[in-house]
Amino acid sequence: MGENMKKLTLKTKEGCWRLLAIFIVIILLSGFVARMISSSGGSVKISRVTYDSRGATANADLYYPAGTSDKDSLPAVLVAHGGGVSKGVVQGMAEEIARRGYVVLCVDAYGSGISEQPKYDEGGQGIDGNTPDASPGGMIDALNFVRTLNFVDQERIGMVGHSMGSRRTVYAAIMDCGYYTLNDLLINALYEEFGQTFTLEEISMDADALAAERLNADKLVYYNAIKEECEEYYNTRLKAVCLVGSNAPLIGLLQTVEVGGHEVQRNCQVNFAIVNGSYDFGYKTYPDTDTTKEAWYTGEDSVVPETWYIIDDYNATSTQVGAYTEVSVLDNAELKAAIDNRSTRLICFNPETHSKNFFSIRTTSDMLRYFEQTLAYNGGELGSADANPVDTGSVIFVWREMFNLIAMLAMVGLVISAAALLVKNKFFVPCIGSNKPNPSIPFNKKRYWLFNGITVVVAFATMYYINGMNTRELLCNKIFPLSTSWWMTPIYLAVLGVMSGVFLVVEHASDKKRFGASNMASLNFNQKVPAIIKNIFLSIILVTIAYASLMVLEYLFNEDYRFWMASFQEMRAEHWSKVWIHALFMFPSFLLIGASVNYSVRTDIPEWKDTLITVVMNSLGVWLLCAINFILLKAGATSIFSDFKLTYGFVFFVPLTLYLTRKCYKITHNIWLGAALCSLMLTWALFPSQGYHSFSYMGQTWIGNFFNI
Repeated sequence: MGENMKKLTLKTKEGCWRLLAIFIVIILLSGFVARMISSSGGSVKISRVTYDSRGATANADLYYPAGTSDKDSLPAVLVAHGGGVSKGVVQGMAEEIARRGYVVLCVDAYGSGISEQPKYDEGGQGIDGNTPDASPGGMIDALNFVRTLNFVDQERIGMVGHSMGSRRTVYAAIMDCGYYTLNDLLINALYEEFGQTFTLEEISMDADALAAERLNADKLVYYNAIKEECEEYYNTRLKAVCLVGSNAPLIGLLQTVEVGGHEVQRNCQVNFAIVNGSYDFGYKTYPDTDTTKEAWYTGEDSVVPETWYIIDDYNATSTQVGAYTEVSVLDNAELKAAIDNRSTRLICFNPETHSKNFFSIRTTSDMLRYFEQTLAYNGGELGSADANPVDTGSVIFVWREMFNLIAMLAMVGLVISAAALLVKNKFFVPCIGSNKPNPSIPFNKKRYWLFNGITVVVAFATMYYINGMNTRELLCNKIFPLSTSWWMTPIYLAVLGVMSGVFLVVEHASDKKRFGASNMASLNFNQKVPAIIKNIFLSIILVTIAYASLMVLEYLFNEDYRFWMASFQEMRAEHWSKVWIHALFMFPSFLLIGASVNYSVRTDIPEWKDTLITVVMNSLGVWLLCAINFILLKAGATSIFSDFKLTYGFVFFVPLTLYLTRKCYKITHNIWLGAALCSLMLTWALFPSQGYHSFSYMGQTWIGNFFNI
């Protein structure tokens, strides 16, 4: 065992090469297994597609059963991600829907991920003003793209969106479906085309009966032609939408429309369900609001969760059909007819927080059950003897995420191995600092644990503070174009950087006073400029190696490096031009943190144990806050302690950057490489997940158009 471990060491070129080979194999094997899960063993075809509806390229993943042809007629579901993230976070939902035989389009919103931002989107947002949560953000264009697919059943198309994605879904549904029932459309045809007048009571009567009574034979032929057009239009609108983590803006409100010359109140003509987390306190009160009761026609009664409702706009009433897990369109004709009439409503709660909803087995199961009923499909036509349904409770995408995580960790190992190998090259030898820790300065255990304890408290308090921030009030412009939630990262780093600076001053002064020297020189902060430049150049090479491994992973398996809200994904060419600015902005904080973390390196314990303690103690504040949050919620807290909805990625990225900081110092004996590498890696993680999905318009650039990537 000892000999084998000596072969796997960063201290020799041979060991570095062996480790590189091992990490590459792990990445490829993990990507292969992840792809097997994503594609359901190869039975689902997954293609990267791009389309351009308005002078900007949209990016999406298209799923459909292998062997599909234009002779098939399959239901389709579009999937929309939330704000400050990209389509990868809802990839699990897309995979589970696709496992059940649907066509699925998982979409990067305009300006998010690697989708471009058009001058004007379907809602008019863009160059004249950009409010991403008040627009379809590309979902109407995505819907129209799906309608061009000859193997999609045009009468069975659904859409699901999480958080801001639910808002884009809402706007798409309103624009696509409107508020007129089929009978309203026909009444208006009689009113506008044939000059018929109606009393308020008559507009609720059957239009066909009124036409037969009032029109002569020739006009009735014309009416029937109009009716055929209206039916085709009405039946090919979005049939069902599922809003996850949402308060159903606008779509959950009654709107005034004109029918037969009279103003009346109508609901949006689409079946919709809301699936919210019990711990998503901002949306938990939805069933009790006056606007909900009004739109659902429940009078003074709150809406009953987990229950199918049928809305009757003509009589301003609603009917409860039964529990959503017990009633099925296979044995309930009333529910089936209501779904065909686009008049069902449903709200479900599950024990999740806002951002846990798109990473939840329970939420995914609720969503799958909803589309199974509204689109009457699961592994084939619902109830058909030829169908091979997959239980809606069978959710396996989390396993794919686990293998994506393994690949991501292997990528980090790849980067460290490459760093250790390259510094042994003559060109990069100057990167290695010449000053080592002063042996005359003993390790101060008391100070070591005191500073670790303070770090836990400060990290905990800082994380708590930024989780309560209103990020929309923060800066967003052409220099810093990311979703404003990105500011949480530099603010956290700045606070920890200031704390680290204080630690350094105290340690330096204390050691200088007691021993006449300090370990400040061992950080090699004062390396010569050429050496510093080479360290930064080396960090760029290491990020390039990591990105190249991602390209191979995506090319072979269409997988990336991710776990939940932590990911490394493909970037557009113009993103790289902004990466340097953001990385430079965070670089001083990482330099201070690296200096503090590496000022006292323990030699009384094995190196791996020292690294582990360093990473754990400096991450513990974030981990504790997250753990306490979940414990209190599970214990029945009536309000959320600390809202992690935008910051779950910190649980992974904080220890990752600490690990890189320590390992880079061990390899080079300086703090420059670690600071540069962490700045670039973290900025890479932020850009493709958030893109330019911000409140400022960021159009296309010459760089992106020229390189076409």
